[in-house]
Amino acid sequence: MKAVQIGTAGHAFYAYKAIKNYGLDFAALSCGSAGIAAEGTEAALEVVKKRGFAPKLYDNYITMLDEERPDIAIVNPQFTENADVAIAALERGIHVFCEKPLAPDLASLDRLDAACKASKARLAAMFGIRYEAPFVTAKRLVDAGEIGEIRLMDSRKSYKLGKRPAFYSSRKTYCGILPWVAIHGIDWMRWFSGEHYTKVYAAHSSRENGGNGDMDITSFATYEMTNGVLATITADMFRPASAPSHGDDRVRLVGTKGILEITDGALTLLSDAAGGKVNVPLDPPKDIFADFLEELLHGVPCDCGAEASIESTRWALLARDFAERAE
Repeated sequence: MKAVQIGTAGHAFYAYKAIKNYGLDFAALSCGSAGIAAEGTEAALEVVKKRGFAPKLYDNYITMLDEERPDIAIVNPQFTENADVAIAALERGIHVFCEKPLAPDLASLDRLDAACKASKARLAAMFGIRYEAPFVTAKRLVDAGEIGEIRLMDSRKSYKLGKRPAFYSSRKTYCGILPWVAIHGIDWMRWFSGEHYTKVYAAHSSRENGGNGDMDITSFATYEMTNGVLATITADMFRPASAPSHGDDRVRLVGTKGILEITDGALTLLSDAAGGKVNVPLDPPKDIFADFLEELLHGVPCDCGAEASIESTRWALLARDFAERAE
């Protein structure tokens, strides 16, 4: 199978290990519409070469898709372009591994949804955090009924601001903290519970954003879900530079028989059956791109397939739009 990469703005590296393990041909790399200089594509080319790949560099991703005719496109441009680039690949019958959010607005997401349904090609979003060991383990315990029926969930995302590219400073080119950061928690809670979102209330703020223009830097969203489940996600970019990791990912799952919590890369279970609060040994992490390849090669459904990824994206965008209307 032949793979290409479009853009260098996000988490394309999620694919690199499985590309090697499955023997894919990483044939070419191009920028999105912003251009090579704006997207740092030449620097990214050097990075992938150090990982042992030797892709051809293109100035135009449409030309690359038409000339290379790949099996899979790793879609990773500036976030507002994700939907347009993914649609171009799907219309050519090319499978898509896409950065989140899948689209910058609901109209673009509807176009992408239609393109997915019209194409024989498959799509998966880069929700890679839930393939990490604490999340994989917590999902297994939830599915095994260890905490009973989930009734309440809350999650947190906190990142270091660091030095962000210029496109983060404008709402025209940056989709917002809810679709970019909080979307992980939105995806986790839908995935853990098996429920669907029905209502949302949300807010965000760009105050004290380090001089990054319109960039919102704090947010929360509260959801109602099917079967009366309630869920909340907060996201911020105030994690101190001295913190031991770039991100802080936390989840609390409250069930009728117990509570699971993911904190600092560890998982705890609190329940009468467990005899109180216990630290849970972690299962091995999984590989998101390998999961997608198993669907393409062997028909094993990918956890982050099109339907689930589009639903999580839709409710992240609905939260962002609610917050913008409330400003």
